[in-house]
Amino acid sequence: LREDAPRAPSPAPRPTQPPVGESPRPSEPVAAPRREPALSLDDEADDEPVPSLGLAADREAPEQTPPPHAALSAADDEDEDLDTPVAPPARSAPRNEPGLRGSNLLDIDDEPLQLDWQQPKKPWGRWIGWGLLNLLGAVALAGQYVWYHFDELARSDQYRPWFEQLCPELGCQLPSKVDIALIKSSNLVVRSHPDFTGALVVDAILYNRAPFSQPFPLLELRFADISGQLLASRRFKPGEYLAGELAGQSEMPPQTPIHISLDILDPGTKAVNYSLSFHSPE
Repeated sequence: LREDAPRAPSPAPRPTQPPVGESPRPSEPVAAPRREPALSLDDEADDEPVPSLGLAADREAPEQTPPPHAALSAADDEDEDLDTPVAPPARSAPRNEPGLRGSNLLDIDDEPLQLDWQQPKKPWGRWIGWGLLNLLGAVALAGQYVWYHFDELARSDQYRPWFEQLCPELGCQLPSKVDIALIKSSNLVVRSHPDFTGALVVDAILYNRAPFSQPFPLLELRFADISGQLLASRRFKPGEYLAGELAGQSEMPPQTPIHISLDILDPGTKAVNYSLSFHSPE
């Protein structure tokens, strides 16, 4: 017989029927076929060809490749996911933010939107008020300084014209200008007192070389020995050396010679040198 000839189909077996009068026996449970792990012999099949027992039509039919979506079965993916151990996600290192670790970030609220926002007005009134307060403070400090240094500033050539205009309005009195360097002396004579033993009489003429009147100065009379060592000194106030018509006056007129006479004790025979100097009365 040719292998290519089609074989006649064998008749199907007829089902057996139980004899008449007998009840059919209950069918015994059929055990499920045991599934054994399949052993793949694909490697050996590649080496030895396997004879085909199918019909010629089956051999000539082209092999049907599984559709491309067959390899993308979700069940297979789930099985592979169950078999493959899943590594835990790596924990990132905490951010070095000491100021935010202990704070509750859930309490942060967004600021509401201001749809009717307008540019804030500049506080001109507040600025003007603070400016006036600062100005008053500066004026107060300047007034205190002028009060404590009034005589010194009023005698200064730089500020005296200002005080000459302000004092008549404020009711203050300007002090006299003082320039001790412009007071000179001449004809200084020391002699024995004609009436008292052990006393001396000092005569001198004073001049105010300044173009303005100034208070009478303090006079200092000094006695020294031949080597210049100081032996005795004394200061005289204007009331002690002014006499006659000048008694009681406070200022020296400019360019006017003024004669003075002083009575002092004799400092001794070693006092061969003497001098007269002037000091400010204030």
